[in-house]
Amino acid sequence: MSQEQHLTGDYRGPVFVQHNKLSSLHLHGEVSHTEHRLVFVVDGCLRMVHGSLIKVETGSVMVVPAGAPHRPVETQELEYWTVGFCAACYQLDESQLLMNLFRRVRHGALPVVTIPESRRQRLLRYYRDLREECERGAPESSELVRSSLLILLGEVGRAMPGSETTSLTGSLVSEALQFIQRRCLDPISLRDVAATVHRTPAHVAFAIKKSTGHSVGEWIRAGRIAEAAGRLAHTEDSLDEIAHHVGWQDKTHFIRQFRKSHGVTPAAWRRQHRAKHVDNIG
Repeated sequence: MSQEQHLTGDYRGPVFVQHNKLSSLHLHGEVSHTEHRLVFVVDGCLRMVHGSLIKVETGSVMVVPAGAPHRPVETQELEYWTVGFCAACYQLDESQLLMNLFRRVRHGALPVVTIPESRRQRLLRYYRDLREECERGAPESSELVRSSLLILLGEVGRAMPGSETTSLTGSLVSEALQFIQRRCLDPISLRDVAATVHRTPAHVAFAIKKSTGHSVGEWIRAGRIAEAAGRLAHTEDSLDEIAHHVGWQDKTHFIRQFRKSHGVTPAAWRRQHRAKHVDNIG
């Protein structure tokens, strides 16, 4: 086993930041951590068991909620940044908007977020800025570290599939869409959404359609399709497994809905994504 590791800004307080370069992977058993973590792969590819076997490629962030078991499987020539933080130390919990990405992963969402290429350098700068403030240790650093952490959480959260549902803040519609975002992989219905916001199903259906132009059912399907696309890109799961995970027992129905959304079948979309990834690496 050959390993080159750089631990920079290893701040073992409420927040720590690590920058690692590995020529090969040190395999170990399943682990979990008491802190929440965001792992940003700058270069390379990591295969990890985290709920299922996932692939975290260049430009992606792995979301690891506190206590979530995971273990590495394979990698070579990997460079990545890790931020780990004590949520309670900063009065944060998974019910809050900026922590919603961790809650969604706990509810079964894919723990891999692909960052748009135009935003990757910005995200890298956030990691570096957070590390720098951790190392500074000035009287004002605690508040500035918290602020930097929230900005980083916001950047990753916005890149997560379905995050556009949070744009309508402070309203019944926003609350309903956030519930759909968190629970779309479960067998939820209009009645469940209405119960969450304490309104009648007819009232909720009318409000969401009027505000967004889409029905509750369309929002639920959109969340499932977004999750399916992520699993097609980052896992080796079969179409049957993906259909079941996103809430459809009928694979044929899943394929029909995916094609309606993306214009191609899930299998074709997976081939196109992987061909594009190979081209980008080359």
